Amino acid sequence: MPSDDAASRSRRDRRLARYDQLRAERPHLFANPPGAAYEIVFDRELQNRVADGAAAALRAAGKPTDYGDVGVIYEDRYVIIVRDAVRFLSGDLGPYIRSVPAVLGVGAAVLPVFADGRMLLVRHFRHELRTWQWEVPRGFAEPDADGAATAGRELEEEVGLSVEKVELLGRVASDGGADEIYLARLQASGPPDEIPLDAVREGIDERRLVTRQDLAAMIASGEVTDHYLLAAFAFATAKGLL
Repeated sequence: MPSDDAASRSRRDRRLARYDQLRAERPHLFANPPGAAYEIVFDRELQNRVADGAAAALRAAGKPTDYGDVGVIYEDRYVIIVRDAVRFLSGDLGPYIRSVPAVLGVGAAVLPVFADGRMLLVRHFRHELRTWQWEVPRGFAEPDADGAATAGRELEEEVGLSVEKVELLGRVASDGGADEIYLARLQASGPPDEIPLDAVREGIDERRLVTRQDLAAMIASGEVTDHYLLAAFAFATAKGLL
């Protein structure tokens, strides 16, 4: 790293040390299965070569060179951002960025179905999209929680109702693994009048009870684009549960 000062080298070393720690904690996230299109490389010299190349390109573009570091480049209570050094099928080396959940556990979404067969949707403002989405309750995992526990927690937090049992519908690919989709059959005729405070804080401002035909029409018109809701409807329809 001839152009890096001591602070830059120290920063890179810290990020790579955390990367090695994460790799030891979750080896499945760093596996190289046979025929992988992108082979993760762990040799420190190759990792630094990739970071040097990325830094040079960023410098030429007038951008901060630390954007090209290899390793764990950001983490908080929800997500860890990793930049790997990879070898492409062409044999070239380069960086590849990805995010993984900060907590080991299973994220989940849950489709609430009331006694009359209607389903509950929530209107959620998504910061990353800067717009509103019709969704089903969903959330990150708590430490070591299974998908059913996550689904039950999100149902209570976002709808204000609890359920003793949820039914697994299927799984969808997500960052770092797969999230689980559940169906919850509720004996109530509808949700409580007030939206729970936790849901309001998370950006939920409206709810809608819909029939299967209503939801199908919303999907066909493009009013629904959330992939968890789309997956929940697809799974439940395919299994004849609606």
